[in-house]
Amino acid sequence: MRLPLHGLSSRQDLPLPFEFVLLGAALAIVLSFAVLAFAWRRPRYTQPRGYALPRLTRVVDSRACRLILRLFLLGLYGWMALALWFGQDRVTNPIFGFVFVWLWVGVVPLSLLLGPVWQRANPLRTIAQLAPQRRGPIRPLTGAAWSHLGLLPGLVTIVAFAWLELVQPDNNTLPVLRWWALAWATVVIGGAIWFGERWVAATDPFEVVSTRIATLSPWQRIDGVIHLTNPLRHAATADVMRGAAAVNCVLLGITAYDSFTNTTGWVGWVQSSGLPGELWGTIGLLAMIGLVAGAFALASQATAPGWSDIAAASLVPIVVGYSTAHYLSLLVIEGQRTAILASDPLGLGWNVFGTAELGVNTGIFDYPDVVAVIQLAAIVTGHVLGVLIAHDLSLTVGQGRRMIVSQLPMVALMVAYTCAGLVLLFSP
Repeated sequence: MRLPLHGLSSRQDLPLPFEFVLLGAALAIVLSFAVLAFAWRRPRYTQPRGYALPRLTRVVDSRACRLILRLFLLGLYGWMALALWFGQDRVTNPIFGFVFVWLWVGVVPLSLLLGPVWQRANPLRTIAQLAPQRRGPIRPLTGAAWSHLGLLPGLVTIVAFAWLELVQPDNNTLPVLRWWALAWATVVIGGAIWFGERWVAATDPFEVVSTRIATLSPWQRIDGVIHLTNPLRHAATADVMRGAAAVNCVLLGITAYDSFTNTTGWVGWVQSSGLPGELWGTIGLLAMIGLVAGAFALASQATAPGWSDIAAASLVPIVVGYSTAHYLSLLVIEGQRTAILASDPLGLGWNVFGTAELGVNTGIFDYPDVVAVIQLAAIVTGHVLGVLIAHDLSLTVGQGRRMIVSQLPMVALMVAYTCAGLVLLFSP
C-alpha cells in the first residue's frame, strides 16, 4: 500500500549540511569502534542475566492472562476480517491500515517494548490449535528438523508480503488483499495442522519479525522466568535460529528498497521505461535484498568463518533503527487513521468504539526538523549499538590485535549501511 508518508523529512530539514551529516554519522561508527577496541577488552554479555520477576512470570503464564490476550487478538482479527470480506472497497476501509501499518509496522515497536508477545498470542496459532486434528501420512517435524529449518520458510513469506506492499498493483483494493489473505492463512494454518504448531513460528511473517525484534527487548526468559535485563545483553545471548541473519538482511533490504522507490530518479526511470512497473519492482526488490545480504555475507566471511550466524544479533538494532526512521510518520498518521476507521468496518456509519468522529492529529507535520533529527539519530544509534554487540561477541572468539583487525570488515559494512541508509532516506 503506497502511502506518501515515508519521506516526511528532507535534507533541507536537517540541522547541518547533508555532507556533514554523512561524515558525522560515519565518524560516529568509526570512533565508537575505536573506543570499544581499547576500553572494552573483555566480553561482558556472555551469559543471560538480569533482575528476576517471578511474580510477573506467574501472571503472564497464567491461564487467564493467556486466554484474555488470545481472545483479544482473535477478536481483533475477526473484526478486521469483517472489513476484509464484507466491507466496502474504498480507501476508508480499515483493513488496509490494519495490515500494512498496525501489523507490518507496529509489530516492531510492540515486540521491542513487550518482547515475544506475538509468539504467545498469535491468532493464527490459536486457530490452528482449534482446528481438527490432522489426518494423513505426514508427521510433525522432529526437533532436529526444526533446528535445521529454523526461520528459512519465513524468508519466503516476508519477501512475499513485501512484494504485496511495494510491488503488487492495486494492493489497496479488497479483491487483491482477499486473495493474499487467503493464501497467507492457508500456508500458515494449513501447515500448522499438518506439521505441528512450530510451523507458525517458522512461516508467519509477522511472528518471524516479532521473534527477531524481541531479542532486543528488555524482557528475557532465563530458565523459564522472565527477567528485566539489558537489551544488549539479551540480543547477544539470545538463541540464534538458523536463518536469523538472513531475516535481518531481508528486512533491511526491504526498507532500503522502499526508500529507493521514493526517489525521483527511480520514479522517472520506471515511468520512462517500456517494461511493466511490477517487473521493475520485482527486480529492484530482489536486487536490493541481494545487495544488503551479499555485503553482509562478504563482511562476515572476511571477519571469520561462520561469523554471519554469530553476528546476526548485531543487525537487530540496525533493523529497529531503519524501521523507526523510515516508518515513523506512517505509523503516527496512518495508525491513528486506522483506529478511527476501525469503528466502522463495513462503512455503514457505525461508531462502535467511539472513534469515528475523531480527527487525525497531524502535529508531526509541524516539526519536520525534529522528525529529521529523530530519523538521523535512529539510524546512527542503531549502527552504534550494532557495532557494540558485534564487538562484544567477537571478544568471545579471540583476543588481541588479530581480533581488532578482524572486525574491520564489519565496521566498514556498518559505515556503508549508515551512509547508504541516510542517502536513501533523505534523497529528494
